[in-house]
Amino acid sequence: MTIGALSGCGRQDAPKRDTTALTGSSIAPRQGTPLCARTGHWGECQLRIRLEQSGLAPLATTEKVGDMPHIASPSVSFRIGAAGMIAYFFADTLARHSAAAALDTSMFIPPSRTVGMHAAATAIESDNMLAVLFSRNEHQRERVADAITAGPPQP
Repeated sequence: MTIGALSGCGRQDAPKRDTTALTGSSIAPRQGTPLCARTGHWGECQLRIRLEQSGLAPLATTEKVGDMPHIASPSVSFRIGAAGMIAYFFADTLARHSAAAALDTSMFIPPSRTVGMHAAATAIESDNMLAVLFSRNEHQRERVADAITAGPPQP
């Protein structure tokens, strides 16, 4: 009798996911946002999507996230957990390299260096973007650096 009762219980199949947005030439958007163009270079949309795909849940913010020297380039600020991040976008790699070379190496360290006693921000360079992460959490620094240094989405 128990066997008959169990065999009558059916499980509904989970609804199928539409994966066409993930395989097209553009990155799948968040609800209500435009598609990110795949230019082979970083932009705000490409960075946000990459951080989301890495499980970092970035939140765009207009509040100050850290002490940065003035860099004359378009930028965007994110909150990633308790940390703040500013990303600067340049016309090309040479412009990004010039801006990164002007940073004080005692205040802005590469991801490969461990954060010391003094509060240091992590400067992450990739293609046409310079991102500065204000976090002392080594695991978070590594995850953000890995997501960015993998390079921008290619066309």
